Order: sequence, then C-alpha cells, then structure tokens
Amino acid sequence: MKELIFKSEKVDDTNKLANKIASLITKGDLILLKGELGVGKTTFVRAIINSEYFANDDEYIVPSPTFSLVQTYEFNKHIIGHADLYRVDNQEEISALNLQSIVDQGALLVEWPEIIETSIFANTLKINFELQNDKLNIVISDEGGWNDRIRSISFE
Repeated sequence: MKELIFKSEKVDDTNKLANKIASLITKGDLILLKGELGVGKTTFVRAIINSEYFANDDEYIVPSPTFSLVQTYEFNKHIIGHADLYRVDNQEEISALNLQSIVDQGALLVEWPEIIETSIFANTLKINFELQNDKLNIVISDEGGWNDRIRSISFE
C-alpha cells in the first residue's frame, strides 16, 4: 500500500488520525505536511505532540514555529521536532537548522517541506491536506520506510 485517503469532516476526525500516526512514529522518521495556509497542518502537529504517545496532555502548549522555525520537544526520552519552513528561502538556512540531527535523535514533523524533500535521510511519510468542497481530504503517502505502518492505519 503506497497511499491512503482519509476524509475529515471535523477537527476531531483529523485529531483521531493524528493520534494514530503518533502511535506509529519511531526514531528516524520524517513527516512532511503539505497544504495551503490554514488547512490544518499545525492543528495536526499539535494533536500528534499532545497525544498519549508524546506529551499525553491535551492542554500542553505547542506553539507554531513560524518565527522560531523549529521547536524540539522531549517526552519520556522521545525527541520530536516541529519545523515550519514557510519563511525559509534557501539550503543554507536549512543547513543552519540542523534538521538531520533531530531525525537522527528522534522524529521530525515539517510544515512547508518543499525546500528539504531531498536533503534529509529518514523514513519519510508525506501527508497532503486538500480542501475539496469544504471537506478536508488527507492524503497519506509512503515516501520510504512507512509502507508497513501505513497498512496498519484503520479509519474505524
């Protein structure tokens, strides 16, 4: 299985999918989040970080790294990073963020990943958020290392 499409009608649906993805994240993972502004990428990341697999706290504050570019969290010796590359213009800026080291130590979730797609070695999952007729389609694709884990995702 290379791709799944999840239809989300409300934020709670998206959060349930994020929780399932969180349960599958392991060291060496890179999750690329694509979609237009305001489609739900940061909400999805917050749901992963707040899940029982990381912070285990719905109230844990997960700021958007729009200005800091990268936030790193450590929960029970699990490291997870969150990068927002919307304002990044070139590979030199990417190199300065040292994103590969976050993947090497844990996992990394990246919003606006177009600039890095070929520069980080990792097990890569791509998630596209697509609005169609006021409904959100979340397209999940294995880009290497996630095929078996994608098979375990259930929408029940």
